[in-house]
Amino acid sequence: MTEVACVTCGQTGEAITAPLFLGKLEQDIKAKVCTACWKKWEGMRVMVINEYQVNLGDESGRELVRKQMKAFLKLEGQADTSKIAENFRPEGT
Repeated sequence: MTEVACVTCGQTGEAITAPLFLGKLEQDIKAKVCTACWKKWEGMRVMVINEYQVNLGDESGRELVRKQMKAFLKLEGQADTSKIAENFRPEGT
């Protein structure tokens, strides 16, 4: 099992091994984010798309999701997560 020092949670965790299909960004995510934090983002992504009523057929919609993802995972760039952060509930709570 490969481990990574996760910038999102600040701990060492299991590295992501599954393909993410994110192009150039995929390598950066796999080097900096653990599997557990990525799974949290996958749940959050659905809420982002619904909250902002994102049209993924539009490049502007996909860009908004990318910005939110970078902010959530604590990668470069910032986004306004105030609307979604207050409503986030991890699975099982």
